Amino acid sequence: MRELTVIHSSKLRVASTQIAWACLGLIWPALYVFAIHPADHIGAFFKAVFALCALASGVFAMSALLRIWRIFRASGDWKATIGAGRLVWDVAIPSKNLPLDVELGQIAKALRLETSQTSKDSDGEYTETRERFELHLTDDRILIIDREAAGMDPHRVFLALSQYGIRYELWLQDCTKGSVNTSKMFQRCY
Repeated sequence: MRELTVIHSSKLRVASTQIAWACLGLIWPALYVFAIHPADHIGAFFKAVFALCALASGVFAMSALLRIWRIFRASGDWKATIGAGRLVWDVAIPSKNLPLDVELGQIAKALRLETSQTSKDSDGEYTETRERFELHLTDDRILIIDREAAGMDPHRVFLALSQYGIRYELWLQDCTKGSVNTSKMFQRCY
């Protein structure tokens, strides 16, 4: 019998992205209060434009702060436990497909799909890569695991599942500009 595998994520780790967004959102209001508003050489029109930017940025920061507060206030943990023939994936804030409690025998495979596509911004075109994590069950259901809602990297959990004999596949899809073949291609099995 295999040992119990536990993958744990702290509340600080789960909130880290939101903390960064909140800090970025507070830059405009701080800039406005300390640099723009007191400056006499800046016209009223430009002060009004900066004030609107500061207000929008402040709303964005407040939204992130509310999400941070929700994370730290939530009772429970972000933890995935594999053992005794089950995968139990607990999250403190429930979302679609999580929390999850499933027998290992019901999991057909775990899959990570990396999709590359061309995006455009003011500097020109660039390639953006997105990851999608899926659990394929034996009853033909596919559970899509959202990384942010999971509170931890699903790759870590899927690697642990591979240690229990569950197939973990990596697929790539090239949807970049000028790509000839946009179908999904099997890359490797962990």
